[in-house]
Amino acid sequence: MHSLSLKIEPQAITTSLEEPGHFWLVANGFLSTGPNITITWERDEAIEIQPKSITISPSNRTLPFEEHFPVQVTSVLQGRFLIRPLVLPPTVVDDSRLFTQLQVAKYQPLIILSMLIGWTYTVCWTIGDYFQAWTSFKRKSVVGLSFDFLHLNVVGNCCYATFNVLLFWNNHIEVKYFNRHPFGLNPVIANDVAYAVHAVFGNVVLIVQCYIYQSDGNVVSLPVKALMSGYVILVAVFCALALDRQLHWLDFLYMLSYVKLSTNLVKYIPQVFMNYRRKSTEGFAISNRLLDLAGGLLSLLQMVLNCWNYDDWQSIVGSPVKFGLGFVSIFFDVVFMVQHYICYNNRKEVRKDTE
Repeated sequence: MHSLSLKIEPQAITTSLEEPGHFWLVANGFLSTGPNITITWERDEAIEIQPKSITISPSNRTLPFEEHFPVQVTSVLQGRFLIRPLVLPPTVVDDSRLFTQLQVAKYQPLIILSMLIGWTYTVCWTIGDYFQAWTSFKRKSVVGLSFDFLHLNVVGNCCYATFNVLLFWNNHIEVKYFNRHPFGLNPVIANDVAYAVHAVFGNVVLIVQCYIYQSDGNVVSLPVKALMSGYVILVAVFCALALDRQLHWLDFLYMLSYVKLSTNLVKYIPQVFMNYRRKSTEGFAISNRLLDLAGGLLSLLQMVLNCWNYDDWQSIVGSPVKFGLGFVSIFFDVVFMVQHYICYNNRKEVRKDTE
């Protein structure tokens, strides 16, 4: 059992060339006897860290203590760096979280621009469902909106929200994640949780409208019912294994993320087919897809901008699934644009003669 814990806060720092970044080395616990604890830094010609070393003396530390040591870091090269101090002697120290990830940008203004782009595409993706809800509300009808698309979407977003909520708030799962990724950070932040939960809310609103407005006999198709049943069985089996401790809850969350990925690949197909069959996009809010397209393009722009600014093109190569899914979404958005503005631009919804 380690009597002294050392960690760095924050564990992610962003700065620009030759602009200093700051972090704290935090020591807490007991250190009543033994030699001094000395913390130094690995030599790197691109990075300068001050002070060069930090010494913690055991004198007068018989009670639990917490002490913060300020540290400044400067880099002459852009890129991503892992700062991992050296601790001597290491025998009484828990240094499992003693690191920080340093991102050094070429231009500081591009960091701000990237943040603005991020907030913009988040807003685009967040408000999209409201345009569809407003369209259905005005028409008092959901004719033209694929129930298959909506139900696959809510399944995927429920899995995504569960993944984010548990990984963000459950300390047991987070510790397991850190054990598997010793120098990793929690990939979920508060914004991710809020966005995912809000997405589920938006999906539920649209599905409720399906059952209170005119639908013209529109229902969830048998193939999609079968697919959703398969998802439910898969989730139930993995949940049972996790409850029986045959599987860690982190692996259960990974399974949920794969369900989300798979729904993203297929969920648009039913809506495309419905538009084709009806030769119309009436009832399907194209503004939703315009916002989704704008968000997708801005997301890719941010990714490329960050890669150039941080000289980190590996982040694209290292995340082909995420990058590919972005293009899948953009591809279907373009298909919807073509259907709405070119193929069926002059078509009107065929209404039944009730007289």
